[in-house]
Order: sequence, then structure tokens, then C-alpha cells
Amino acid sequence: MRAIVGLVLGIAAALAILAAIEAIAHAFYPVALDTETLDRTALAAKMAALPLPAKLLVVVGWFAAAFGGAWLALRVCDRRWAGWTVAVLVIAGNIATLISLPHPLWMQAAAIIAPLAGAWAAVRVHHKPYKGEPLLG
Repeated sequence: MRAIVGLVLGIAAALAILAAIEAIAHAFYPVALDTETLDRTALAAKMAALPLPAKLLVVVGWFAAAFGGAWLALRVCDRRWAGWTVAVLVIAGNIATLISLPHPLWMQAAAIIAPLAGAWAAVRVHHKPYKGEPLLG
């Protein structure tokens, strides 16, 4: 039961972190979506026109979401598979985004590498709670 709770909390944390970082990116670099953006070539042109810092913020969001979600899942249930599952779900969301919106090749690679690196870092910094230590203390 604790593993399921940890996994659900980790996924929720990953989604919240990703949404927060992408909201920051959209606040600094707004993208006007209109009716003609339904055309794939228009979407590709809008994506290509985004400045590099906006794209880097998205990649940082992928890393941070996997790191934060995996760390929380590990902290709650202390099972490595829960952290890696959070990372795989972040990757699945990234792949869905890559299919629907055109991205540069380096972002396509980062969509896989950044969440894996985030989960790996979370596994490395996680330590097993000591007996009597508060769960999130």
C-alpha cells in the first residue's frame, strides 16, 4: 500500500513541478496560439521561432519533474522501481508531446535523457529513512 501511495504522490509531484516550470517559461516567453496553429508546418515554424532559453526551461522542467517526483516516491516507499516508474511516465508524456508538437532534434533527445538523469540523481541522493525518522522530515 505504501508503494502505491509513494508512486501516486511522486507522479503528482512530477506533474506539479512540470506545470510550474512550464508556466514560468510561458510567462517569460508567451506563445500566441491561434486557429492556424492546427497546421503542422505553422506549429513547426512557431516552435523554431522560440528562443533558446525558452526551450532550455522546458528541458530543465523535464529534469526537475523526474527528479522531484522520483525523490518523493522514493522517500515515501523506499523502493527504487517507484522512482524509475515516475521517470518513465515523464518520458511517456514527453513522447506524446513530441508526437503532437514538432521539436528540434536536440530536444527530442533531451526528452528521454533529462528524465532519466533526473531519476538517476534522485536515486543517488535518496537515503533510506532511519527508524523513527519522520517520513518527510
